[in-house]
Amino acid sequence: MYRYVSETNRSYQVAFTASPKEYWYYDSFVKPTIDSAFSVNGRLYLRSDNTTRLHVSSKRFVDFMEWIGLPVGKKHDASIPEVILKRGLVVPFIRGLYHAEGSIYRRYSKMYNTHRMVYSNLLVIQIRMKLKTLMSQIRDEIVKLGIIPNRLTEKDGVYTLRITRQNEIRHFLDVIQPRYKLSPPPITL
Repeated sequence: MYRYVSETNRSYQVAFTASPKEYWYYDSFVKPTIDSAFSVNGRLYLRSDNTTRLHVSSKRFVDFMEWIGLPVGKKHDASIPEVILKRGLVVPFIRGLYHAEGSIYRRYSKMYNTHRMVYSNLLVIQIRMKLKTLMSQIRDEIVKLGIIPNRLTEKDGVYTLRITRQNEIRHFLDVIQPRYKLSPPPITL
């Protein structure tokens, strides 16, 4: 997100970057939601670096993002905006964060001398990013919601939060109610 003002030019822009697999989600949900709420026409496209990009040029949208507590410029750390906490919007905030930075996948275990069996078809929920304060807060808020995650880990400046207990994954899905990050179903004729 940036704001550039000079004597001759003013520019206000928010850019969202995602995987090319999420283009459909931005096209069917994110862009229409922002366009409708802020009376804008964001530009959605696939970039040559194999990413989905949504650009929204709007002073009103940049002002809103700042009002909720998102600073202009590159983020080296961040926290949950105070307005989100005060208005009880933690669940939708975590849902949005999960959509942007999270995943759910199947894990497996190898046969080890100390394990009696090999486990398969186990799910893992994972959220990863470089923002330490935000990740710590997300873990704390998930715990307040009665969901027990694994410990927050850090490797090479990237923080990872996982939920591996299958009953806690079901609880997360019930409470947070994410829209799954899958391609839309194929159209049948």
